Amino acid sequence: MIERLARVPTEVDYASEYRYRDPIADPHALGMLITQSGETADTLAAQREMIAKGSMTIAICNVVGSMVAREAHGTIYTHAGPEIGVASTKAFTAQLTALFLFALHLAQKRGTVGGAESAALVDELSRIPGKIEEVLRQRDGECRQLAKGFASASDFLFLGRGIPLSDRARGCVEVERDFLYPCRRLSGRGDETWGPMR
Repeated sequence: MIERLARVPTEVDYASEYRYRDPIADPHALGMLITQSGETADTLAAQREMIAKGSMTIAICNVVGSMVAREAHGTIYTHAGPEIGVASTKAFTAQLTALFLFALHLAQKRGTVGGAESAALVDELSRIPGKIEEVLRQRDGECRQLAKGFASASDFLFLGRGIPLSDRARGCVEVERDFLYPCRRLSGRGDETWGPMR
C-alpha cells in the first residue's frame, strides 16, 4: 500500500526474523511495527534493533500504553477492542485499515495521490463492511457446502502474492489455531507458499 500509493520503497519482514538477518538500518528510514498486543517479544526485539541502528519507529497497535507503543516514536492506535483469540479478524482488519489510511496520508503529503482520488478511496473503504455483508448473504449456502466438504481435511495450502499474501498468511494462522497445525513459509521468492509443518 505504501509503495503503490505513496511511491516509497518498502520492505516487509516478520519480526521474528528481522534481527537475525543483520539488517542494514537507515537513519532516514521509518520502521513500522504492526502488533495487536504491543507486548510480543519478537516485535519488541525488532523495534529495539531498528532504534539501536538509528531508525525512527512508528507502531500500529491496539493496546494503549503497551511496551511497543511506549518505545515507538509515534503510534497509531486501532482501538479494535480486547483480543479474544490470537489472530482475531477484527484486529487484523483494523491493522489493515490503519495501514491503508497511513499510506494514503503519506501519499497526500508527497503529492502522489490527489484530493479527488483520496476522497474516492476513503469512500470505497467506508463501503467495505456493507460489501462483505452482501457477499456473505449471497454466498451463505455455497460457504456452508464448502465447509462441509472440507471439514475433515487435515492440511491446507495457502498461495498468494502481494497484498493478498497477508490474507493467506493470516488464514494459515487461523487454521493453525483451529486445527493445531502450525504453518510455515515454504518459499522465499516473489510467490509465497504456506503449508503445514509436521
